[in-house]
Amino acid sequence: MSKPHLVPEVTDAYVHMHETYLVPAIYAQWAHWLVDLAKIELGHDMLDVCCGTGVLARAAKLEAGPSGQVTGLDPSEKMLESARRNSEGIDWKQGEVDALPFENNQFDRVMCQFSLMFIPCRIATIKEMLRVCKPDGRVVLAVWAPMNHSKAYCALIDLIKRHAGLRTAWKVSSPWSLGTPGTMDALLLTTGVNEYHCHERVGQARFPSMKSFIDTHLQLVGELENMDADVYQGLLSAADTELHQFLLPNGQLVAKLDANIFILSCD
Repeated sequence: MSKPHLVPEVTDAYVHMHETYLVPAIYAQWAHWLVDLAKIELGHDMLDVCCGTGVLARAAKLEAGPSGQVTGLDPSEKMLESARRNSEGIDWKQGEVDALPFENNQFDRVMCQFSLMFIPCRIATIKEMLRVCKPDGRVVLAVWAPMNHSKAYCALIDLIKRHAGLRTAWKVSSPWSLGTPGTMDALLLTTGVNEYHCHERVGQARFPSMKSFIDTHLQLVGELENMDADVYQGLLSAADTELHQFLLPNGQLVAKLDANIFILSCD
């Protein structure tokens, strides 16, 4: 039996949190690194699967230029509304990731940035990404490395476990579900992928404050609004001590955050 996984509920608050905090704190830096690893060139057609608010697609458009077609697909219209407000020259489509509404061999690059862990039908999704990629193209999958690479995130999960319980801690830790050594290898082999390369990259998350670090990750999994006020205050009080080592003099919180980037051959 496969392990359970979290599928976040995309609300207006979720979209706001995603674009206001997660994109500048985490995703923006990785988008440019992924585009570099994918070797996107002028004139390339690129598909961003589970594009969210579009940070990866926007970075890809800078490299593909006006002669390249960049498309962002997401199941959530709320995410796409935000993406459309913040971009020009990108085609945004609503659709299901396990039944991509595109022709075979349509794109030079097909990419998914830190969303695969939230997708229920992972094998079908990877197969679809391979189907729509040109024979000489590349499929790029980014997932987080093991959480034990980051002392700050381990401390956050421990705090949440002690103050809010195991269920909430499991939900907050779910983005790292594909980081366990061998998990992605087993998934790719099950999908029928035999040729791929994994690039390990070191990064960081930078939040404007300790509170925004905590609130963002609770909001991401739908627990912020539902948390008991006393539990929440207890969590913040304990964090003042246990997360203090990760604060900069200006109050920003910086957490080490590494990733594994898988490049799949479409030959």
